[in-house]
Amino acid sequence: MKKLLPTLIASAIFATTAATAAPVQQSAQQGKAMQQQQTNIEITDALLQKFMVAMNDVQQVSQKYSEQFQNAENAEEAQAIQQKAQEEMIAAVNGAGLSPDEYNAVIQRVQQDPQLQQRLQEMTE
Repeated sequence: MKKLLPTLIASAIFATTAATAAPVQQSAQQGKAMQQQQTNIEITDALLQKFMVAMNDVQQVSQKYSEQFQNAENAEEAQAIQQKAQEEMIAAVNGAGLSPDEYNAVIQRVQQDPQLQQRLQEMTE
């Protein structure tokens, strides 16, 4: 479990960045409503299975681009690498049968719910 949570957090950072890559203006109230909607999704075993596939794929993409990103010679190059990684992460999440919003909602719930953390851990064993 100790290894799983940092992976979730890292995945969340990338997925959140990926999900917000398109410039969208939201008021604070809209953002709060969206966050509530995300955390209210029903977490089924099928959803968790899709999530685990997506999380694994996102982690692989992250690892693939991590060194390139760290070795970028300037901000422009780093941004291009990040954009390419985000596109691949979104594709990975979608390929697992989830939207980026669903993926992020599961991450939020797992971080907030110890029982759900345990459930996910049991599924990975």
